[in-house]
Amino acid sequence: MNDQNSEDSLADASSVRRPKEGKAYFLELAKRKIKDPTFLWKVGFPALLAIVVIWSSILLFDGFSSVLKSEEGATREAITDPLEEGFEAFVEQTWAELIITEDESGELVQVAVVSISDRQSGGGTVLLLPPELEVGKCLRDCTLGAQYLEAGLEELRRSVSGLLETEFSDSTTLTPQRWETLVEPIGELSIRIQDTGEIKTLSESEIFGFISRKEGESFLSRQKAQGDFWRSWISTLKESDDADASLPLMRIPVVELISALAKSSFIVLDSLWSDFGNNPETNPDLLSSVIHEMFPFPATTENDQRPTVRLLNGTDDFSRSTGMQELLRENGANVTVIGNFRSFNVIQTRVIYKDVEKQGEAERLAGAIGAHVIKDELVSPVADLTVLIGRDFSR
Repeated sequence: MNDQNSEDSLADASSVRRPKEGKAYFLELAKRKIKDPTFLWKVGFPALLAIVVIWSSILLFDGFSSVLKSEEGATREAITDPLEEGFEAFVEQTWAELIITEDESGELVQVAVVSISDRQSGGGTVLLLPPELEVGKCLRDCTLGAQYLEAGLEELRRSVSGLLETEFSDSTTLTPQRWETLVEPIGELSIRIQDTGEIKTLSESEIFGFISRKEGESFLSRQKAQGDFWRSWISTLKESDDADASLPLMRIPVVELISALAKSSFIVLDSLWSDFGNNPETNPDLLSSVIHEMFPFPATTENDQRPTVRLLNGTDDFSRSTGMQELLRENGANVTVIGNFRSFNVIQTRVIYKDVEKQGEAERLAGAIGAHVIKDELVSPVADLTVLIGRDFSR
């Protein structure tokens, strides 16, 4: 019995030892496999990638659920009606281009600035500036013609831009050959001389000679001839009922500009300047009035010091916005955003500023338009100043 029991005990001990030895063997084998770089690359990396994908999916689902269930924010419908409270929009800057004409020797013959009243319906103004016009003060010849000869188109553009207080969408240089190309689709052009009522019929090759300065004549005579040409040309395009068919097929800026000008009513300003010893001069108030009329929303010029203004109407009288816009322009401000306040029950007109650096400008402008000044850290930063029209404003 004792021997049998001993054998049984040994058998039991052996059977216990075998699983333990098996487990130890597999553990040792697993340790070796884990330490093996090949094993880690083949098994470990896919396992880690699977864990990352699963965890990312959980986080993504949780994020979507949080957003969908969130009540902290609300989506508001955009206000598109300019007559409603809260409407605001950036203004579209006036489409204006500089068109200069040079002769075969490179001398300046004509400076024309064309502004478009409305990009959709067209129409606008042609302002003719004489090359003899002096801009700025310098030791030598300061005329537009001299600047063009010495420094080229960009210098001329800066001078005219500074004079008219706006930047231009584009600038174009026309030569005798380019004028022929522009007028050629019409064929012969009948030009009405405004002073006498006489009609002159010119071919495209004769146009440049007509608008050029003749020997011994004053700049005023040339200005009138150029004005007669522009009026007759644009009128002919307008009366054709298809201005595009009477212009070159090329879609370059100057062609698109002329096409837009001929779509609606237009005016040619060729008598703005007076002759004082062959030096063109004009009344500053008259020039200022023309500038405001031609460029209701001027583009910012180089080194522009005018503060930008966000203009909001706090009343239901929308004519006040027009009056305030004109007043702001007259006092050296540039309106870049226009719209309505969130309420039409505003009593006091205010000039609101955010940055301390703009306080002086806000106070100056408020004094000019008869408004109160307020500092508001939360006011929109889209412009230097915000002008809020109240019921106390009238013009």
